Amino acid sequence: MKKIVVFGLGMIADVAYHHIVRDSAYEIAAFTCDREWFAHALNSNVSRLGLPVISFDEIEHAYPPDRYAMFVAIGYHALNGARADKCRQAREKGYELVSYISTRVDCGSWVHVGENCMILDGVGIQPGVTIGDNVSLWNNSLIGHHSVVESHCWIAAGTIIGGKATLRERCFVGLGATIGGDLTIGAESLIGAGALVTKDAAAKSVFVQRDTDLFRLDSQTFLRITKLATIGDSI
Repeated sequence: MKKIVVFGLGMIADVAYHHIVRDSAYEIAAFTCDREWFAHALNSNVSRLGLPVISFDEIEHAYPPDRYAMFVAIGYHALNGARADKCRQAREKGYELVSYISTRVDCGSWVHVGENCMILDGVGIQPGVTIGDNVSLWNNSLIGHHSVVESHCWIAAGTIIGGKATLRERCFVGLGATIGGDLTIGAESLIGAGALVTKDAAAKSVFVQRDTDLFRLDSQTFLRITKLATIGDSI
């Protein structure tokens, strides 16, 4: 089994750790992070989930790249630019970057997935799809046939992308968004939660769906007036 080091100490690294361990995808040997975050993140501890934590500027000495690969598990800061930069730094140190694909993903051998991707449970990937490097696909998303998701994108849970769509590099797509088929979303675009996009969009486009209006009644008054409070008693 391939041994890896996980870059990151936050919630994304926690999600990656538990999925990788559950599926026995790789053997995680250690965590790493930048030195300036080291003491703050660990509260002076030198371990994380029972594993050692090594500063990134020393990682190749403790866990050399000829024996260990790496997975960069950080979020979408700067439209995924921070994660892309850390992947570049890891490659410059000589590390192979691995991808994690959940055993609960619905896809076949037709899909091409690049390095440092994280594809979580319930994702559906149809034939003809290409996934670039450093792409995060969260639970229950659907990537339609012959679509392309270029490198350094983040696709949040519940997203639907139609067939023959293209997302250029460093796009962020929020929870439950829908992107139509046979269109192109330009690089570094931000598509907010619940948004619907059905036409081509230029680079750095922003689509934000308005929140549902707050109802004028509080929950207890609403239940009393609508008699919803009694429904549970009859089930």
